[in-house]
Amino acid sequence: MSWTLYYVLPWVLASIAVGLGVGFYLGFTTRANHERQLATRERARTLQVLGELLKASQELSHDVDVHTAEIQEVGQHIVQLELEGELGQAQQLLLREVAAVIRANRKLEDDLQYAQMRMEQQAQEIDRTRRLARTDPLSGVGNRRAFDEMLQFALAQWRREQKSFALVLADVDHFKWINDTHGHPAGDQVVSQVAQFLRRSVRQEDFVARYGGDEFALILPEVSLQQAVEVAERIRQEVAVTPFELSGISETVAITFSIGVAGPPAEPSEEITSETILRWADQALYRSKAAGRNKVHWYHPELEQIFPADVALKPDGPSSAAISSATAPEK
Repeated sequence: MSWTLYYVLPWVLASIAVGLGVGFYLGFTTRANHERQLATRERARTLQVLGELLKASQELSHDVDVHTAEIQEVGQHIVQLELEGELGQAQQLLLREVAAVIRANRKLEDDLQYAQMRMEQQAQEIDRTRRLARTDPLSGVGNRRAFDEMLQFALAQWRREQKSFALVLADVDHFKWINDTHGHPAGDQVVSQVAQFLRRSVRQEDFVARYGGDEFALILPEVSLQQAVEVAERIRQEVAVTPFELSGISETVAITFSIGVAGPPAEPSEEITSETILRWADQALYRSKAAGRNKVHWYHPELEQIFPADVALKPDGPSSAAISSATAPEK
């Protein structure tokens, strides 16, 4: 019987270790954590550990299958032996031991399969919870938390890998009029439809978030400032001719955007922060509103000037005439 334990004990101990590991890490990540960055890191770490444990359990399950097949083959050889007397009794004893080992292995296989299913469920739940925590429930796009994370990531790539990006802030013009005229449920519909319009208007790798109220933010990775201005101008023109239907009242509303665009300078610098980029884009957005709304303005980081979209960007900057006609942004 001792040799049976010799074969089974490692698999049992491994199953216990997997269960303890899953319990420890799942318990660790379910503790209350009010620091957003720490919580994000712990979720990612837990998903990584779950993946590693799942892989280990799959390998262990494969080893158990192989071991079971080998024991079954040994049992078949024992059955084929023609033994009598004491040897026959020993043969029957061996066959009972082989059957016991096979039953133990099958039980271990069931335990491993159950552990794998539980780990997959927990990984899916953690991933779902993480997505929900970063999604605006009304619009279905990223929320402010997700936006802050993505902007920090874009800045980190710009500093470390010199990858350009642009921030686009788009504000729905006269949104208060929609709420006052059609009611807040209609305003909610507009927010949701505008978010999906923006999602369809950009690339898959671009990030769309609801920045707050009727204001949306787009992070466009690996684009020049000129390309970002062109995207913003295209969006402004397209939204102006897109009818937004309001269910329940059988009406459509027309939407226009005031847009501000900003991006980091060519030379990476630790002095440029997310607050810097946000301030530049917000100043450009304010200029669009001050110019009568339904406009696009952009901030030139080297010249520290704000220009309308129709001022052509050139490798050496806007023309001197355009520079003299533009006013410096509010400090």
